[in-house]
Amino acid sequence: MASIFPFEAIRAHRDKVGLVASRSYINYSKRGLFDRLTGNPYTFLHVLNPGFSKEMKLPRSRKERFKKIRLRLQSFIEADYLFKDTKPSFYIYRQDAHGYTFNGLICGISVDDYLDGKIKIHEHTIARKEQLFKQYLDITRFNAEPVLLTHPKLDAVDKIIAKYARQFPDYDFSTTDTVRHQLWVIDNETDIKRITKSYKNLESIYLADGHHRSSSSALLALSDRRKKTGKKGSEVFMAMNVPENQLRILPFDRLVKDLNGLSDEKFLENVAEKFDIELIEGRGFRPSYAHKFGIYLSGQWYRAILKDKFRKFDSHVDELDAQILSHTILEPILGIKDPKKDRRLQFTGGHEDVKNIENLVNKKKFRVGFSLHPVSVEQIKAIADANEIMPPKSTWIEPKLRSGLTIMDLNGDCYE
Repeated sequence: MASIFPFEAIRAHRDKVGLVASRSYINYSKRGLFDRLTGNPYTFLHVLNPGFSKEMKLPRSRKERFKKIRLRLQSFIEADYLFKDTKPSFYIYRQDAHGYTFNGLICGISVDDYLDGKIKIHEHTIARKEQLFKQYLDITRFNAEPVLLTHPKLDAVDKIIAKYARQFPDYDFSTTDTVRHQLWVIDNETDIKRITKSYKNLESIYLADGHHRSSSSALLALSDRRKKTGKKGSEVFMAMNVPENQLRILPFDRLVKDLNGLSDEKFLENVAEKFDIELIEGRGFRPSYAHKFGIYLSGQWYRAILKDKFRKFDSHVDELDAQILSHTILEPILGIKDPKKDRRLQFTGGHEDVKNIENLVNKKKFRVGFSLHPVSVEQIKAIADANEIMPPKSTWIEPKLRSGLTIMDLNGDCYE
């Protein structure tokens, strides 16, 4: 059973929310970050980047920088850019993005569900990053962006969401990436109880995005317990739950800088040992089903379909196209043994059109490109259920969430 909790979010006033909420910090280039910090005094990026303010010189110490972030959040509250809700609430978030609509529930979710394996994962985390973000959470004591969880649709919850969606939203704004954002506050105790009860019927819930944030939140809770700090806010972390039938999963394609000393002909000859290869006309080839790949080489697209005799897999991970590509082409033919570290390999995904592969290869920045079919929700769940781990850059999962839309204060009261 999944344990979710309402919480008192720190959030922007209606007239400022479109200016406050931002994309995740890591998604901005240096120039883009500078432009937003100089052009928008309300952006939550000022909280995450307090050194930009002339009043707050950024110290070199990481610990001191994190303290400045907490102070910057407090300054936003004192300036009345942000306020804190007075009643524990759930938050319905709707995103209309590029022809897709996502409806999710923002809530607190139990750290124990993560520690007990009820929240199932499909990615490895890096210990160094876990400890860094755990220190960040320990000092700043807030979650600014929910992790993304998914589960089978819950009819009772869907009915409640539909009821609120017929009402005037608390937030309704659009952003420059042509995405519309809406939010409704659920503070009715009856609706909160019904939603909480529905989630208790779930045996498992799946982590779609935010593996490091989830593991770091668990580390913080364990640390607070050992220290007997009495800080119960860390017993939960902020999540957005989206039914699995609403998730959008896009592929990550691959680009390689050279052919490992091979000619075009020899490379294709080696590939043909395990694939049926066909030269195709036109531009921008995207495979229409699994185990089928696009190869862009010297201005030509080739369709490569894995031969039947090589479709015997020992695990769910081995069935993934990203893994198949690594085991059949990238490693044995192109000599790429570690996709995480080999600088000859680059990933491109999300909304990048496959024509991006053509452009980069045509400009001779890369020698060959591979387009892949996206992973399915069923594959992600099967891997998580089997306690397997997906290869790096296997999925680009949407919706992508905003920072500073709802903020969870980890110094809050005990969630019961």
